[in-house]
Amino acid sequence: MTFTTIAITIALVAFVLARRVRGEAVREPKKLFLLPVVVGLIGLQNVSHDKPNAVAVAVIAAGAALSLALGLLRGRLDKVSLVDGSPSMSWSAKSVIIFAVNVVAKLALDGIGIAAGGTTSALTSSIMLSFGLTLLGEAAVVWSRARSLGPGITGEGHYRRGVQSSDRPTMWPPIR
Repeated sequence: MTFTTIAITIALVAFVLARRVRGEAVREPKKLFLLPVVVGLIGLQNVSHDKPNAVAVAVIAAGAALSLALGLLRGRLDKVSLVDGSPSMSWSAKSVIIFAVNVVAKLALDGIGIAAGGTTSALTSSIMLSFGLTLLGEAAVVWSRARSLGPGITGEGHYRRGVQSSDRPTMWPPIR
């Protein structure tokens, strides 16, 4: 893992933490799932370039499963509510604790994997993959919870439901 990758990872984590603790609108599915998918794919690409051995693959798989499960749990603990008619989410204190547990567990698993003979570079580069998976699990639960808040939050874009229909023609000149 290079210094640039470490710096980008730290900046990305700080950015996500700040936004989630402060609270943000739950966006439509395309936008909600974009960051987790991109981060996960970058992490997967990093891992595949480092040629992990069998021990590293097992540890990376265990870390990925753990991160996804903790992301799902964190999504249940997030505060999801309607703010000005739009769904909003923010992290609770328990969400922050689960995120910290996820980071510590990932580092502990990587340490165990290195001690067991796993490829060091592959294990350390799997951090982005785990981060993407934990965000993906959280996004899935938050999206599901936001949809249950009320009608109109379906995935086509809940911001459009505030537009009211009118008798004005949609084409100009009007066809009669």
